[in-house]
Order: sequence, then structure tokens, then C-alpha cells
Amino acid sequence: MSSRRSIRFISIIGIAIFLVILLNLDIPAILDILLSADIHYLIAALLVNGMIVVIKAKKWSIIVDSVRSNFSLWQSAIGFFVGFSLSTLTPGKVGDVVRCLYVKDESCTTGMALSTVVIDRIIDLVLLFAFGIIALIIFSSLVGVEIISNGLLLVLICAIVFGIYTISHKTYMEKILRPFFTAFVPARYRNKLSGYFDDFYSGFAGFFASRRQAAECIGVGIVSWILAVVYASLLAKSIGIDVGYYMFLVIPIISMLDLLPISISGIGTRDAALIYLFGIVAIAPETAIAFSILYLVFSYWLIALVGLVFWLQYPIPLTGLNEEAPTIQSEA
Repeated sequence: MSSRRSIRFISIIGIAIFLVILLNLDIPAILDILLSADIHYLIAALLVNGMIVVIKAKKWSIIVDSVRSNFSLWQSAIGFFVGFSLSTLTPGKVGDVVRCLYVKDESCTTGMALSTVVIDRIIDLVLLFAFGIIALIIFSSLVGVEIISNGLLLVLICAIVFGIYTISHKTYMEKILRPFFTAFVPARYRNKLSGYFDDFYSGFAGFFASRRQAAECIGVGIVSWILAVVYASLLAKSIGIDVGYYMFLVIPIISMLDLLPISISGIGTRDAALIYLFGIVAIAPETAIAFSILYLVFSYWLIALVGLVFWLQYPIPLTGLNEEAPTIQSEA
């Protein structure tokens, strides 16, 4: 079995989990809950989600400013939408890297453009795991069940810190990647990939040279996380779920599960987690699944649809990184 087929096979595990869950629940009851959703809360949730998209686009534009000029918030939003659209179709959201093709120009190479996406993802992952670990600790204390031991928690934190430290230092990555580079990269591609590698770390150096930029991006990222909880709470209230501050524990946990490569857009893994997490506060499985479906539609598919529209308007060359990137006007 090829690696591509293996990835496809693994990614459908989440869909299988979702189907098994549905077969064991009252599907008509789930549909009734969805059809009775309060439209006012849904509209409010959409507005908040729109704010989140703008804030995330702003965060990325701050990062891009360190490697090239004249990259507007509008251009950043287009790239974010398109990258998100492709990320919903790939396990672990790896499709998001195509954003770099909207950044590169005469003054910004592919490697430098790619560094902006990686930096953005690193900031998101650091905040995700920070909030997620805190949520797991608080949740364990509330329910009296040790979900993650102190030893494993320490190992996880050390692994995250070590991984970020290693990725952000060119000399360490050179030593780690050199054996693979020599063994697997054909000679005719080595000069080009070496250039990408050097440019990539030039982008890293350009961003982290300014602590103010890093602090600003982290601050913007924290705001987007707070709004994400507000958004989820509004979605939940539309179908009668009101768990208050408990949502601050739920969202980081299911967001970490969304990264698992066994699922696309968190289908299956998120559903199982929500049944358990909401079950703790006496919410029926059918209601939990109804919320999960709303979350999937509004948090993933709707944004992905917008991204598809922009992709058609500003197509990107997925078949090769040497082609010209699309031209996006700086103003809507």
C-alpha cells in the first residue's frame, strides 16, 4: 500500500467512528434539535466567527510584514480562506501550507513565504497546547479522573518546547535533516531545496528579530481563542446548551483532537469527545452530536466554501512551486 493510500485509509477512521456513533443514537431527534435551532444565536455566532477570521488574518499579515511589504489585510484574508479550505480536506490540516503561494513575489522567495505559514502555525499550536493542557488539568480536577498523569504532562511539555526550539534553530535542523536529504533527495533537486531551506530560516530570523512582532501575534492569537469560545457558546445556546465557563475547557480539548491524522475536519473524534465532555454535565448524546454538526458546518464547511470561491477567483498553482503566484489586489 502506497503512503498516499495509507494516509487516505487512516483519515477515514474518523468518518467510521462518526457513522458508528450515529447508528447508536436517535437520528430523528438529532434532526429535530438542528431544525429548532435559534436563528438569532446562529447569526450572532456567524458574526463572531467572522471577527475571528479577520483577527487570524491580521496575525498572519503581521508575520508576513517581516519578509515582504505591501501585503494587505485583504490579501491575508484571501490566503487564509483558501488555505483553510484546503486544510479541511487534509488530515492534520496540512493543506494550510498553500497559503505561502499567495505571499511569494519578486522580493519574497518560496522558502521565506513558507516560513510565515509555519510561524503562524507554531504560534497557534503553542497557544492551543497551552490552553489544552490547562483545560485537561482543570477538567481532571473537576471530574476526579486523571486524564493525563503529571509525568506524561511533563514529557508532553518538554517535547513541545524541544520541538519548537529545534525547528526554530537552523543548525539543529541541518544536522537532523542532512541524512534524509542525502539519502532521499535526488542530486538534481538538492540545490533548489537547499535554497528553500536557507530562505525559510531567513524568514524565521526576520520575524523573531522583533520581539514586539512576536508579542503582538501572541496577543492577537489569545484574543482569537477567547472569541472562539464565545462563538462556540453562541452555537451551543442556539440549541439550548448553556454550560457557561465549561466551554473554556471543551473547545481547547476538541481542538487538539481535531489535529489527529485519523480524521478530516475532526469528524468522528470531535463527536466522541463531545458526547463524553457534555455527558459530564448531563447533556444528552443527541444534543452533543447536534452541536458537533453545527460546529462542523459553521466552523469548517462554511469557511471552506468561502475559501473555494476565492480559490476560483485567485487560483493557486498546486502542481508546482515554480509557477507564478496569483495577483491579488491590495484592496477589496
